Amino acid sequence: MLAVLLFTCGSAIAEEVDSEAPIRLVPLNEIEQPQFDASPLSEPAGELLVLEAEDLGEPKTSVETDGDQVKVGKLNEIDADAVGLLSESSGGYPDSLWHGSRRDRVMALLPRLPVEARSPAMRSAVLKLLLSSGEAPSGEVIEKGRLLRLRAELLARMGEYDVAIALLQASPSGGFEEIIARYDSDRMFLKLDFVGACGKARTRIDISPLPYWQRALIFCQSRSQEVEAASLGLDLLRESDSPPSAAFVTLINAMNGYGEAVLDSLPNPTPMLVSMLRVLNIPAPADALDVANPALLRVFASTSDSDIELRLAAAEEAEAVGALPAESIGLLYAAVAFSSEELANPIEYSADMTGPLARAILYQAILAEDVPTARAEAIGITLERAREEGRFATMARALLSAIQVLPATQEFAWFAAEAGRAYFAANRWEEAGRWFNLALAESGTDLEAQQAAVQLWPLVALSGEKIEVDEDMLDAWWEYQGSPLGPTTHQRGALLLTLLAATGHEISSEQWDALLAGPLIEPSAVTSPALRHALSAAADNGRIGETVLLALLGLGSGGPQNSGVATLGETISALRTAGLERDAQAIAVEAALAGGL
Repeated sequence: MLAVLLFTCGSAIAEEVDSEAPIRLVPLNEIEQPQFDASPLSEPAGELLVLEAEDLGEPKTSVETDGDQVKVGKLNEIDADAVGLLSESSGGYPDSLWHGSRRDRVMALLPRLPVEARSPAMRSAVLKLLLSSGEAPSGEVIEKGRLLRLRAELLARMGEYDVAIALLQASPSGGFEEIIARYDSDRMFLKLDFVGACGKARTRIDISPLPYWQRALIFCQSRSQEVEAASLGLDLLRESDSPPSAAFVTLINAMNGYGEAVLDSLPNPTPMLVSMLRVLNIPAPADALDVANPALLRVFASTSDSDIELRLAAAEEAEAVGALPAESIGLLYAAVAFSSEELANPIEYSADMTGPLARAILYQAILAEDVPTARAEAIGITLERAREEGRFATMARALLSAIQVLPATQEFAWFAAEAGRAYFAANRWEEAGRWFNLALAESGTDLEAQQAAVQLWPLVALSGEKIEVDEDMLDAWWEYQGSPLGPTTHQRGALLLTLLAATGHEISSEQWDALLAGPLIEPSAVTSPALRHALSAAADNGRIGETVLLALLGLGSGGPQNSGVATLGETISALRTAGLERDAQAIAVEAALAGGL
């Protein structure tokens, strides 16, 4: 029956895959990428990109940001809060994004953006929201440039110091010298550029009395062995209204030679604190990864003398939020040392391992495998184990270069489901479509190809342009789930139908009725009634920026993979209503992959 259903689908399904997948918008590696003594499967995609901002007048100025060049226009009589580095033509949102929105609401909600969400699709939307130029929300302006400063602050929280500086420097009125200096200092600390950071600290301390510069000066004095001055400064700072953290005191005392630094916890790491760890050659405590800025995660990953498992965990987390190229994960996986006995039987040894070390040994096994079919089998095992630990998307992107050398031909039709899912995880929808085409073409004679076509169809439908649901493929998908339908199947079915409906597909009553035999109450948390009402109103009235802001708040720091089905449906539907089809599809695909579709 399954094969018959697949044959009736026709080749039109394959045309649904849209090649205009979401792309990364801004440079994410303001610090040097980790240097590992290992040969990657392909060259790291770590090049610095160039941001071209929309000309807001006759092009006149260029702002250099540590090697990146961000072009900005002459900004005569332009509201600072309306400034941006992206226009609609360069990947941003329309300049009307805040039209109709209230300034007080935007200012209250924007600081709560979940910039730490493990979701490249959400990160892309956040970046577009913060970097797009356009008329500021209406309402009383308490302080000129306050919205621009808040946008830069969020970019800094995301580890995008270069871009935050460029955004502030694009302001026609200036007035952000203090903030720019602090972000520039943080950037220098991250790069261990102590000459630059300390030079700036000694200059700024005479201009600004902020505790930040006092801490920076104390650090620089300690590093220069000006122990008496540093100790005096520390005593004065501890007695002030802004005393330093316990971690800062511990590290400064160690730098001054007053005992060894014992740091079991670092719940609020900063670039300055992390650079102090590097100076003292102290590994970061494990809890530093919990709330770390993505830029700090990249530093932890590149610290060669740190615990390898901590480095791997930091790298995986940075990649998951979209702040580190997947190729860098591969480099680090390849650099892990294993015994010859372990490498001789990596599949067997990895069965008793969990976490990033298990993924590293499997990655090396794939790298060492010369036989294409054996490599594909190893990739399949690796992706399945990564899926069990919630790291499928990161592992899929890290393995993409290994998958790319496998041809989408009849010989590998059995591998189509894993290859297709990996490409979807990497936002390479066109390549995923080729594997779906292969599975569909071979489904008449190959059972595994039949199953692969059915497994990939939901992702193809969610990322395509057609709104008609292929009932035959949907029936085949239900049949593939087996019988009787258990809780997991009902959960996946509810997710699939919800995502299809939210992306504009028409679902028949009969398909929904199939779910009535299962649980009728969703256990997952849902967003507040106020947020749901605000999101619906913003989308219905075409308030693009507000819709994106509220949608991201609804998904929360857990991202699409941890959101309730109802929340996903409402969020994706609202984005589509506001005309943001690509953003809606990207979130739907992420949710589908995370939900086992």
